[in-house]
This record gives sequence, structure tokens and C-alpha cells, in this order.
Amino acid sequence: MTSAGRSRVMRRQAAKLRVVAGLEVGRKAAEEATDLRGRMATERKREQVALLEERLGRASITIGIDYRGLSVKDMQQLRRGLRSEAPDTELRVIKNTLWRRAAEDAGEPGAAELAEEATALLFGFGDLTEAPRALQKYTRDARLELPIRGVYVEGQLQDGSQVTALADVPSRPELMAKVAGGLNSPVAGLAGALSAMFRDVAAIIEARAEQLESAEAGAE
Repeated sequence: MTSAGRSRVMRRQAAKLRVVAGLEVGRKAAEEATDLRGRMATERKREQVALLEERLGRASITIGIDYRGLSVKDMQQLRRGLRSEAPDTELRVIKNTLWRRAAEDAGEPGAAELAEEATALLFGFGDLTEAPRALQKYTRDARLELPIRGVYVEGQLQDGSQVTALADVPSRPELMAKVAGGLNSPVAGLAGALSAMFRDVAAIIEARAEQLESAEAGAE
């Protein structure tokens, strides 16, 4: 083989080696990218589980809602409407597997039963009746049917009918106002009676004083 022939063969071999090397680099890069995406996805799941666990631990009540049939716009309006009525609430669409993991990690396995098919959770962080009342008012005003999967409150899983029952219970401020009103009524009555008694005594004293003055004038 001539020198020119050997040169062409060597060039072809070098080109093949470059192709193989490029393929190997590409394969490794793809594997690294896949591994990175996997680690990032796992980290995001951990963060979501931790967030759900924190919400469950802080909530005074958690309501499971079946949101099938609602559009993205419907969900946005629902979220805004609930926050407007009850600022101390949060509506969150969940992944069932992550919620079940969060419930187990929080030591609240009963709460895991709220997750079934398409589920959104309404967390109430304030008064126990605030979230149910806001949900009932919004659905009534918007003429919206929202099946309730269940209610998790004080470590117990209750059926969806508890939303209506709790919505009809007066809030703590309302109860305090009623108690204060009940206490004020007897006090006001007592104050009125004492005032009338003092007026009567004053009238008697004035009448007696007038009698004495008349008697003295007659004696003169």
C-alpha cells in the first residue's frame, strides 16, 4: 500500500474514533442529565411532602374536596373566593401519594383517607368553623356543586356532612358576644332597679324636708 493509501485509511479510522468518542460523550451526558433530573424530582417530592406535613400539623381542620369537572379558571376563582371569605385558609391541589406519605410522617394516618382520585384540600388554620362556613357560602353563591370527600378534625376523620354542621355553628367571636350580651342583661336590669330605688329614696327625703319646712313656717 502506498503512503497515500495508508494516509486515507488512517484518516477514516480517526474519523470513526471521533464518532465513537462523540457518541460515548453524548451517552454519558444523557445519563448524567437523566440522573440530575431524577435527583431534582426526588428533592421536589421531599419538599412537597414536608410542606403538606407542616400544613396538616398546623391546621385546625382539613377538608377533602373532589374537584373533578372544575377548570383551571374555576379553581382560581374558588381559591380567591375562599381566601376572601376566610383569609386564614389555604386551598391546595395534591398528589395522593405525597399526601399519604405526609399524613404517615405526621403521625395522622387517618388523614390519608382524604386522598382519593382528584383531590384538593382546604386547610383551615384559625377558628374551626371558618373554613366550612367560607366553603358553604362560596358554593351557595356560585351555585357550585363540590362533593366533599371528608373532614379531618382533632385527629378524627369525619364524613362530608360535617362541613354543613360546622358551618352552622357560631364562631368563637360570635359565641363570646352572645355570652357577653347574656351577662350584660342582668347587670343592666340591676343597675336600672338600683337607679329607680335611689330616685324613690330621694323623693321621700325631699317630701319629708318639705313637711318639716311647712311645720316650721306654721309654728312661726
